Amino acid sequence: MLRIDLRPSRLLSLVLFFAHGLAVYAVWISLGGLPKVLAAVAVLASLAVTLAHALLRTPRSAVSLELAEDGRVSWRDRRGAWHEGALGASHFVSPLLVVVGLKPGNRGVKRLVLLADSASQDELRRLRVRLRWGRQHSVRNNLTEN
Repeated sequence: MLRIDLRPSRLLSLVLFFAHGLAVYAVWISLGGLPKVLAAVAVLASLAVTLAHALLRTPRSAVSLELAEDGRVSWRDRRGAWHEGALGASHFVSPLLVVVGLKPGNRGVKRLVLLADSASQDELRRLRVRLRWGRQHSVRNNLTEN
C-alpha cells in the first residue's frame, strides 16, 4: 500500500496565477467596454476557484491518497471523509508533473494534479513508478507465480 500525504502546491499556484494573468492581459488588450470587464471578472473568478483547489482549500480537496496493489484507491478530503474508488485508466506522469485520474465509484472522474511540492520527493517518486510500471509489474508477477 502506498500512502501519500498531500500538501498545498505553491508551484501550481504560481503557474495558475501566471496563466490567468496572461489571460486577463489578453482580454484587456483585445476587447473593449463591458465585454472586457465581464471577461476579466470571469478569468479572475476562475483564478480564485483554481487557486482554492491548488491550495487544498475546498472541502472536497484530497489531502491524503492511498493506492492498494490491486488498483483500489482511497482518498481523504479536507473534511476528513474517506472516499473509495479505483485508479483511472488515464493519468500523466513526468518528472515535474503527475496527474492522477481516480474513478470514485459510479460518479465520473476526479483528477489530482501534483507538482514537486505537492508531497515528499520519495512519495512522489514511488507514485510515478507505480503509475508507470504498476500494471506491467503485476502481470509479470502473475506469470511467474503460475
